[in-house]
Order: sequence, then structure tokens, then C-alpha cells
Amino acid sequence: MIVKDSNDLLNFLVAQSDSSKNWFGFTQQRITAIALAHDIARCHADKMTPDEVVDYAINLNESIYHKIIKTK
Repeated sequence: MIVKDSNDLLNFLVAQSDSSKNWFGFTQQRITAIALAHDIARCHADKMTPDEVVDYAINLNESIYHKIIKTK
């Protein structure tokens, strides 16, 4: 599957969650972080440096994993 936009990413994650117990592994986290970083940069490029955007995306992804995914 090729992820072209946020809808494709969401569809991919939903399909993965239905198919496997460990559906949000390292690869899925990396894909999500990349998509998040691009979206954050698009909205906040005038306020954040590229490193700040990436750090924020990584921290957000970690929070998603620990507070939403892992708690199930």
C-alpha cells in the first residue's frame, strides 16, 4: 500500500489493527511520525524549526503509543 495522504495513513492503520495483535509496531510508528512531521511543518513552518517539528512529532507519537495503544 502506498500512503499518499492522511486518509491513506488512517486506512492503513485501521487495516493493520484488524489484522494483527502487534499492529502498531516500530514501522507503523515511523510512518505515522513522518506523516505527523509533514502536517505539523505545513501548519507551523513559520513558528518552528525543522528539528522542533521532528522532535514534536516523535514526542507526540510516543505519547500516542503509551497512552492510547499500549493501554489496551
